[in-house]
This record gives sequence, structure tokens and C-alpha cells, in this order.
Amino acid sequence: MMIRRTGAFYFALILALTAILFRVFWLSVGENAYRAETVISSRTKQLTLYHTKGLIYDEELSPVAGDQPCWYLVVNPRDFSSEQLDELVALSGADRETLREKLKKETPFVLQSETEPGALPGVTVFEGVGRYSGVAAHLLGYLDSAGEVGLSGVEKEYNDYLSLFSSSVTISYSADAVFGAIAGLGMETVDTSISENGLVLTLNKKLCSALDQAMDEYVQVGAAVIMDCKTGAIKAVSSRPSYEESNISDYLESTEGELVNRAFSAQSVGSVFKIVVAACALEAGMEDFVYACGGGIVINDRAFACHDHTGHGEIGMKEAFAQSCNAYFIALGQLLGYERIAEMAQRFGFGESIEILGSIAASGGSFPEEGNNLSLANLSIGQGALTASPVQVARMTAVVANGGVLPDIYLYKGLYLNGSLKSAEQKEEGTRILSEETAEKLKEYCIYTVEHGTGRNAEPSTGGAGGKTASAQTGVVENGVEKLNVYFTGFYPAEDPQYVITVYAEGGESGGKTCAPVFRKICDVIAGTA
Repeated sequence: MMIRRTGAFYFALILALTAILFRVFWLSVGENAYRAETVISSRTKQLTLYHTKGLIYDEELSPVAGDQPCWYLVVNPRDFSSEQLDELVALSGADRETLREKLKKETPFVLQSETEPGALPGVTVFEGVGRYSGVAAHLLGYLDSAGEVGLSGVEKEYNDYLSLFSSSVTISYSADAVFGAIAGLGMETVDTSISENGLVLTLNKKLCSALDQAMDEYVQVGAAVIMDCKTGAIKAVSSRPSYEESNISDYLESTEGELVNRAFSAQSVGSVFKIVVAACALEAGMEDFVYACGGGIVINDRAFACHDHTGHGEIGMKEAFAQSCNAYFIALGQLLGYERIAEMAQRFGFGESIEILGSIAASGGSFPEEGNNLSLANLSIGQGALTASPVQVARMTAVVANGGVLPDIYLYKGLYLNGSLKSAEQKEEGTRILSEETAEKLKEYCIYTVEHGTGRNAEPSTGGAGGKTASAQTGVVENGVEKLNVYFTGFYPAEDPQYVITVYAEGGESGGKTCAPVFRKICDVIAGTA
């Protein structure tokens, strides 16, 4: 009887101990684990990888803004090794000291890389899209630091429209009490659809890229424009020096003018203005005017030198145009007079701003008022107070190339909505300002300039071309040498031209040596030989 009671007692004791052990386990593991999971889930945080807006397309519906492949690096400071800092700087282009400060904190942060990175401890890589491809930066403009609001260029002009298609791509991660990422719990992308709707421009991405590359090779400070000489559609614009759209703050206090669009800004003009003077003389019936150039000409006791100080001898209009003889054109200008030249310049649009897209416009520059014979001499060779933008010079050249019509310059082609292009209204053909005969004669002069004159360095591999050089004095002397602003503006191909290409450089050697090679390279790209 005693044995049975003892067995029952031990059995009850074992059950009690089992219950106590289970309770202890639950309190120490089960319930706490449940509570921990609840706490963790309540601290799931989201981090924005990038924002997107409506895309900007070129004429062939290739995105030039909004769909450029890139990689986003989510850095977890807790797991990142400072030994990898150099590699992180190289990948992202971020400031080293800024990164050091971010790495001192607990919170994960995002960097962008244009090249696909390898494995890095403490870095999770997400493939995504960036806003810019680096082409036509000054024309497209840039966004604010949050990537949401357009602050310049096309981005600013069409900000409201492009913002209709905004979205964000984010990731989620499990965070602790100080919002640091908890190791081992991973990061997940929060799917967000990216709209393909956007704006379509007349730009050609291939030409934009080729123009930037050619400018980087030959021109440190300057600008260039490619346009359809018949329609006035802008195909490419480049301004140098340029900038990185993602680091605008780096340029706000710069004195180098990286944010200035020199293609739309007024510049000294120089001898490309001889196109206007020659047009004026042709319409005045002075094609047969001949002048004996002895290396310069004296007007009101002031000597104006020709770039060939030995003189060109007796020279007619075609040869004087091709050799850019200052003495000839100054003498010609004295015969024509200010009123004739000014009236012709007005026809070409000098002194008036050019609307490109909404409020985006090229400067009208300045046209000198009537003065004495000295100011007329300066005007006749594009010197003095005369200024114009490279876009204006390109439009002037288009008149020669297309048979005498001043085109309306434009950039907008239409809207891309729900998979189709909604084209803009058909553009007008422009305004005839020269007879076909006068334009054809000027075209002949330009072709001769490339084949036998100062523009020989512009001659392309195939198709021929026509154009005009310029080397404008600035009055600025550096190291005992006057700084020159130089041009080459021309059309391609020679017969039935399709494109006008205008290249401008500050501080160049000459239009023929500095700018003409850029023109030639673009012609070869168009022809498919480069």
C-alpha cells in the first residue's frame, strides 16, 4: 500500500516539474521569440532607392532621360569594412568625407553607380535606372537633389507634365531600436511600376553622343549645334565645360561656367558674318567687285590687318570669302553702307532671341547701332559690338543650305502616351529671305571654302561640305597673346544638304584648326564612315 502511494507521489512530482520546465521554456524562448518577432515586424523600415518621372525621348524614341541602366548600392554601416572605402568612392563618385560621416551612423544609405559592382561586405546591390545618359546636359537640364522637381532646361519647362508619371522604387528592411539593419534578415525591393509615358524631342541620341565626344577632343570651352537645315529641328547641342547632373551643388560657386549653355548664349561672331555681307552684296549686284589686298586696309587713319599679312593681291568675292580676306570685306562694307547690311542682318534674325521650347530661348545678342566708318568696318567682318548665339549662326547657315529660307528653330516633336507617339502639329516651312539664286551662289562660295580655302580641315571623308571659318578678336590678352573666339559653321553633304553643324570655341587657335575638325568628325558619323 505504501509503495503505491509513493509511486503516485513521484508521478505527480514529475508532471509538476514538466509543467514548470515547459513554462520556463515558453517564457525564455517561445513567448519572447514571439514578442521579438512582433517588435521586429513593427520596425520594418523602407528606404527609397530612386525616384522616376516621365521619360524624355529622342526622335527615334530612344530615352535620353529617365531610363539609363545603373546600379544602386545599399550600404549597411554595421557590416561595411572601412578597408573597402576606396572601392566605394570609385564606384559611386561620392565624396570621401561625406561617406565617412554616413558610415559612422547606424542607418543604411543609398549610393548610385553607373558600372555594375562586384561583391562588397555590407553592400546590397539593386539594379535599376538612372535619369541621365550624359548627352545634351545643358539642354535637358537637371532635377533637384530629391530627383523630383525640374530646375533647368527641358526638365523645368515640362516639369508638371513629366511629374504626372512620377513613382518611387523602395526597399524594405528589418530595423532595430536605432533603425539599423538587423543582420541576416535581408532587404527586399518594394515593386513599383515605372511609366514609359513622356516627352519626345527632335534630338538624335547618336549625334548627341558623337558631338560631345568630338567637342571633348578639340574644344575645352565652347559650344556646338547640329540642326536639320530644312526644318530647323535641333538634332544635338553640346556646351563645354559640362557638368554632372547628380552633383549640381559642386558647380554653384564655380567660376568656370559649367552650368552655362554657351550654345544659347551671345558670343562674338567674327568672319562667319561675312555670309550676311556677301548676301547683301550679291543682292546689290556687286558680285564682280574686286579689291587689291596688300595685307590690310586703312579706314579713318586706322589700320585693319588681314590675317594674311603679305596680302592676297587682287581678289574677287568668291576667293575673298574662301580666304576670309578682311581687307576685301571692309572695302565692300564701305560701299554697301550700314543700312543695307543692317537690313540684311535683320532678315537673318540677328538681334532677336530665338524661341526653342516654351521659355527656353537662344539669346538675341546685340547688333550695333549706326556709327562712323570705323564701326562699319568692324561690322563688315563681324567684329566690334556684334554678338549672336551659336544657334543664330547655325540658322544663318541653314538659309544658305536650304535655298534661301529662314527656318523656325524647334525642339519639340510630340508626346509619348500609352505606347504611341502623339505628334505635334506640322511645322511651317519658314520664311524666304533670299532668292534661290543668291542662296545658290553663297552655297557655292561655302563649298569652295572647304575645298580650297580656310575650311579645308572640315572636308569629310565622303559627300563634300560647305562652310565658313571665323577668328574673332576679344581684346583679352593672356601671356602676351590676344585670346580669340573661333567658329566653323557649315552644311553637309555638299549637294542637297541635310544638316547644319556649327562649332564655336573660346580661346581657340583658329576656326579652321580648332572647330573644323569637330565638323568633319560629325559629318563622318552621319555618313557612317566614323
